[in-house]
Amino acid sequence: MSDVGTITEIEPEDQLGWIEMPNGDRVRFGGTACKGFVPEIGMTVKVLGTKPGYGGTVKATGLEKVADVAGKGPAAVAAAAGKSSAPAPAPKRRTNLHTVQNAGIRADELLLKILGRADMDDTLHADLESLMFEVQPMPASELDCHNPWLYVVAMNGGGSAYGLYQHPVVAQFPQAPWVFWDHETDHVRYLAADTGAFFQGILADGEAAGQDVSRARQTLSMLGVPAAPGAQLVEQKMTWLPPEDDELRPLDEYLGESDGAEMERGLLAYVSRKQETRAVQPLKSLYQAWGWNAPGF
Repeated sequence: MSDVGTITEIEPEDQLGWIEMPNGDRVRFGGTACKGFVPEIGMTVKVLGTKPGYGGTVKATGLEKVADVAGKGPAAVAAAAGKSSAPAPAPKRRTNLHTVQNAGIRADELLLKILGRADMDDTLHADLESLMFEVQPMPASELDCHNPWLYVVAMNGGGSAYGLYQHPVVAQFPQAPWVFWDHETDHVRYLAADTGAFFQGILADGEAAGQDVSRARQTLSMLGVPAAPGAQLVEQKMTWLPPEDDELRPLDEYLGESDGAEMERGLLAYVSRKQETRAVQPLKSLYQAWGWNAPGF
């Protein structure tokens, strides 16, 4: 079987599709198999590997987009499947799912499904934006947020951000917790323990603001967000987050602190919120001693 085929069907509701091969064979694929591109009907792709799927259906484990070779014969197909020095064409659609996957962060399957669906589905993307969830995954440093453990998933339309907290202390939790970064105060506060509860809160916030969230609720529920109405999101302080200004002790006290966890929280507050240069090297030394790799720090 040739390893190059054409995407003939896409089912946005579950992010699955079909690839038709030149000999008539069909290969099933999911959105997470697409490496660096968003699938579209008519797109030519190279199947990098397969495995038996549900009911014995052949399923692709990885796909690469290849140049448009429609109507150009077997030689063109073979050439497109090989390596080429020409740059790949720019993606035509959103690639937020791949941005998050390539970031190497701790992101649960429900979030990946939502991002993949929103990449392909203009309606869901617009519904999320109307709920003040503007998907823009990026390291927090790109927003001038200096907490290295925050990975931004979306903006709230007012300069602040929703994200996943990646600190080693929360590795014990089943999922990376959702937090909110306030661009005015530079505080990071807890919002939800998992993606399902977070999006229940986003929907509750929209409903409380008088929005019709029924369409977004239906789509998100189909993807795995609990259908039951949730509580509105409430920012909360947590002992695993840096202390806020009203709790922050003088820097010298943290530098002399005997409790390593308390020292780390205080130093992180001074580094991330006050850009205190005296706290940088002690915090780096602490992380090196513990074997912690703070992204971008």
